[in-house]
Amino acid sequence: MLENWLKPIEVKNIVPLRSLSAHQWGKKSLIHEKEVPDLAHVRMAIVGIEEDTANAIRQHLYTMSSPHKNLAVADLGNFRKVHPEFTIPVLAELVENDIIPIIIGGHHAFTYAQYKAYQLLNQLVNIVVVNERIAFTTDGRKKDKDYFYLNRILNDKKHFLFNLNHLGHQTHFVDPKAINYFEKRGFECTRLGKMKSSLPEIEPVIRDADMLSFDISILKQSEAPGHQLPSPSGIFAEDACQMAYYAGVSDKMTSVGFYGYHLPHDINGQTAQIIAQMIWYFADGYCKRVADLPMNPDKFIRYAVTPNNHELIFWKSKKSERWWMQIPAIKKHKHDQLVPCSFGDYQMACRDEIPDRFLNALKRVK
Repeated sequence: MLENWLKPIEVKNIVPLRSLSAHQWGKKSLIHEKEVPDLAHVRMAIVGIEEDTANAIRQHLYTMSSPHKNLAVADLGNFRKVHPEFTIPVLAELVENDIIPIIIGGHHAFTYAQYKAYQLLNQLVNIVVVNERIAFTTDGRKKDKDYFYLNRILNDKKHFLFNLNHLGHQTHFVDPKAINYFEKRGFECTRLGKMKSSLPEIEPVIRDADMLSFDISILKQSEAPGHQLPSPSGIFAEDACQMAYYAGVSDKMTSVGFYGYHLPHDINGQTAQIIAQMIWYFADGYCKRVADLPMNPDKFIRYAVTPNNHELIFWKSKKSERWWMQIPAIKKHKHDQLVPCSFGDYQMACRDEIPDRFLNALKRVK
């Protein structure tokens, strides 16, 4: 089936495999050159959208060392059509078979297709978006539906969205009404400055997501010039790789898209190399998953705190030392939920303050 949707890769036009050593990514991966490889033991698969941009990223990725000798990775080639709707069946098939699609080389509008793949599988989904702008408008007039893809997700009649969190927006690019819209619904919306001041605090946000949409615009222009609207403000490559690692090590994360790469603006392939590094760190994180979920109480430590006479229950994993907080069920016949949090949230509760993360979660379960 996949052959109908994906074009094979002409590896000789990317990098000569004979020049690679046995430990390098290009030699360790199962590559769709003539036919789709056997995916029985594959855990993640790269799929390209725009062939030229995807291949520019592969050129750097193939020369990197494989993050783990036992990690089975496939490169399935590029989509035959550059259109979001065309990608949905492939992404759904991969997710359904517990293979993480790593989407490269497309516009952030493909985030909508990434979401629709879960809808096709009838799965509720938590989304985390990383972007310097919030692709959402409160203006009722018809606008570019591909650019404002978050409107399409939030207004979808077949509603399979459970939570949506946005990271890294620059306030001077964003309509304040969009931020208010998010916050009223309990969606976290973390601006760039706050995110940069304490990157570990956004780890629980990423850990709670099923899918990640990462737009390269979040990086500084000096770090990643390969974007159509590069900005002098943003994060460094090391921060981007750390965020990719957070996504990889999360037990919940089942699809990742690295969007926004614009090849004509890329100087010396710098941006392509950063995206390749992010893919590497995502795979490295995946190899370090410890299966904290589903939670086994014997493998967690329970902490009870009573800020303002409201009991909050926190759980700390003995394996990974990561934290979760328990959100009580509001409606009958519902179960309490566990929401990822940080040690900082626990410390806040100990200071007799209720964490914002807890209050936002309550809004969503009402």
